[in-house]
Amino acid sequence: MKKLSFVLALAATTYFVSCADYSENPNNQTSSNTNTEVVESNALFAAGFSEKDAPSNEHFSVGMKEARALQQTGKIYLHGDYILVNEMRKGIHVIDNADPKAPKNIGFIDIPGNVDIAMKDNILYADNYTDLLVMDVKTGEVSRVPSTFHQHRTPNGQIIAMTNSTSDADPLGMNRVAFNAVSHTGPTGGASMAGPGTGGSMARFAIVGDYLYVIDGDEMKIFDISTKYDPKQVGTVAMDFDVETIFPYEDKLFIGGTQGMYVFDNSNPTNPEQMSQFEHAVACDPVVVENNIAYVTLRGGTPCRNSQNELLVVDMNDMNNPQLVKSYEMHNPHGLTVDNGMLYLCDGNQGLKVYNTYDKENIVGNSVAKIRDIKTYDVIASPNNSSLIVVGKDGLYQYDRTDASELPLLSTIPVERAS
Repeated sequence: MKKLSFVLALAATTYFVSCADYSENPNNQTSSNTNTEVVESNALFAAGFSEKDAPSNEHFSVGMKEARALQQTGKIYLHGDYILVNEMRKGIHVIDNADPKAPKNIGFIDIPGNVDIAMKDNILYADNYTDLLVMDVKTGEVSRVPSTFHQHRTPNGQIIAMTNSTSDADPLGMNRVAFNAVSHTGPTGGASMAGPGTGGSMARFAIVGDYLYVIDGDEMKIFDISTKYDPKQVGTVAMDFDVETIFPYEDKLFIGGTQGMYVFDNSNPTNPEQMSQFEHAVACDPVVVENNIAYVTLRGGTPCRNSQNELLVVDMNDMNNPQLVKSYEMHNPHGLTVDNGMLYLCDGNQGLKVYNTYDKENIVGNSVAKIRDIKTYDVIASPNNSSLIVVGKDGLYQYDRTDASELPLLSTIPVERAS
């Protein structure tokens, strides 16, 4: 398959604060049937373009910048030979991972207020405060769906409801702030950018076919993304519970919420229907699934007010009737992934734990490996090779999972906090 380059183009795009439904496509043709704003980028491909040359204005822009050190890690996403690492509420680090032993930090996508990401082909979807941002990473073109999300959570946990308005109120300090956007050409190699990528278990964005599913408080919103630059919301599933994570599995969607795990039949992608619910104590709970077995972690010390720290194993052979197989006490579990019967679990300050799941009644008794010297948050088993990508408090780590009992370290990109 022909390899394509991941071009980090300069995208100096302007955010207009407006209540009006408005659209401007790249051909300068307007449309009245969408609330998606599209602004053609000023994309420059000249190598060596410097940040001081980037245009700025009284509004704020999003776009590409040259690589910078990781200062705080967030969610992770894999796409081809690239790892996208969220820097909480600031943007996305782009890592060229063609060689897992020598990953290269090649750029930073400046997206204020960003927490979640997903990608299909060369199109990136991300939250930009309460807007849904759409970026073509090859050309720099940007569009947005204003006021997609109900709320934005500040770094100290405060929830601020926000809409695009001409009001003088500026709770997030967004007005009159210029974010200069600059970048350099990306690598010339890398895997094909066709198809969707792979998110971690903490994700609240998921792409299935031509649809983007977004978890937003007590709703799941569905966008048709068959037209790359113009996602259209085609459905909303109201929920009477706070939902946090989403995991697609076959033609089902597994939703992690503060009060339980919820299973939706997604055979009609614009109208998922709830099939069942597995209740648990009030807790934050990512979920992953393999061979009709769901693995759920509950953790204490969170805004969910939970005091339990557990791994739950749930039999999903009857999707309409989930059954608890067994619960296991953990330290402070966060993200997890399962691959070919091996469960990789991020247990906070106790690091990464690996279990063989062949005996569902004795998973903890079948411990394969433990890596205790890192504080872990989320993990993805790469579908492209044998690497295991782990994000933690102090950086991004990659291990060779060919032999899960060994897990030799392949590489590290450390967090470099400001002194």
